[in-house]
Amino acid sequence: MDDLLTIDTQTDASRHLCTIKLTGPLLVSNIQPLKHQLRDLETPSLIIDMTDVSHVDSVGIGVLVNALMSRKKHGGSLVLAGVSERVMTVLKGTQVDQLFRFAASASDAQKMVATAS
Repeated sequence: MDDLLTIDTQTDASRHLCTIKLTGPLLVSNIQPLKHQLRDLETPSLIIDMTDVSHVDSVGIGVLVNALMSRKKHGGSLVLAGVSERVMTVLKGTQVDQLFRFAASASDAQKMVATAS
């Protein structure tokens, strides 16, 4: 199984928003670059586009929860966009789905963040 995770980041400084597009599985074996990027993130609002995330393990879930808590601590927000049925099943199974806001797509997430500001 290919466990390569690619991370594409776009920052909109005028809207204090960062969108991170993930492609591939979110696993303990490939999570470090994402953890570093999230740690260094300075925008209060974050969208994680998971449209192309095939699956996630417990470490991946932990990183998502930590990112959410970090955004909230700094008065920001986090929206997960395009979460597949398979990934959503894992999030619901661990009951962390109740913590997050979800959008069908990254553009829908941008609208959610814009109206929340």
